[in-house]
Amino acid sequence: MKLTPLPARVLVVDDEKRIREMLQIGLERQGFVIRCLPSGQHLAEVIDEWQPEVVLLDVMLPGANGFTLLPRIRHHTQAPIIMLTAKGDVDDRVTGLQLGADDYLAKPFALSELVARITAALRRPSMASYGKLQYADLVVDPRTREVSRAGVSVTLTNREFSLLVTLLREPHRIFAKEQLLDLVWGHDFEGDSNVVETYISYLRTKLDATYDTKLIQTVRFAGYTLRAVKRKTPVAQTLRD
Repeated sequence: MKLTPLPARVLVVDDEKRIREMLQIGLERQGFVIRCLPSGQHLAEVIDEWQPEVVLLDVMLPGANGFTLLPRIRHHTQAPIIMLTAKGDVDDRVTGLQLGADDYLAKPFALSELVARITAALRRPSMASYGKLQYADLVVDPRTREVSRAGVSVTLTNREFSLLVTLLREPHRIFAKEQLLDLVWGHDFEGDSNVVETYISYLRTKLDATYDTKLIQTVRFAGYTLRAVKRKTPVAQTLRD
C-alpha cells in the first residue's frame, strides 16, 4: 500500500550520492518536494531561501559533522530535524536529541519507516507554532517572518532576520562577533568578518533609528546584545529646559 503523507519540502543533507539519489527518488514518489546538499556548505543560505519543512541530516559529513551543524541549523529554522546515521548507539542518539534533533534513524532503514517518521514530525508543533517572539515593543513571528516595532511593520532581508532572531532568542546575552558569524553565516563563511558590523548597522537603521529606546547594543570589547536602553537626554538640552 502506498503511503500518502502531506506534501512538504524536505531538505536532505548527506555526503553519499547514492543515498541522496535514493531518497530523492523515493520521497518524491511519496509526494514530497526534495532538495539535496552533499555537505553543510551553503546550508544556511538554502534554509533561509527555501524554508524546508523537514531536514534530514546525516551525522558523518565532510568538514563539519551533523552534530556540529545542528545548533547552527536551529538558528535558521524550527523545522523538524531527523538525524540519519550508520551509527546507532545510544550515546549518539542522546547527543543528537540534546543538540536539537527531533528524531534519529539508523542506516540502513526502510523508506516506509522514514516516510512515517517524516509524517509524524510534521504533525508535531514546532517551536514557531507556540507564538510570536516579543521583547519590549519588538514583535517577531518566526512562522510568517513578520517583524514590527511599536506596531510599525519592519521589512528585513533573510540575513537580517536570522541575525535579529539569534539575538532575540536570548535577550541580554552578549554574543561575540565570531559567535554571530558562526551562527548566522556558518562556519564555512569565507568573507570579511566585518560583515557582522555591517548587518548590525542595518538592523539599527531599521529598528532603532527613529526610537528613543535603542534595542541593539554594542558591548565594548565583548560583542553585541539585545537590550532596551533609553537614550539619555543631552546635558545641554537639560540645562536649556
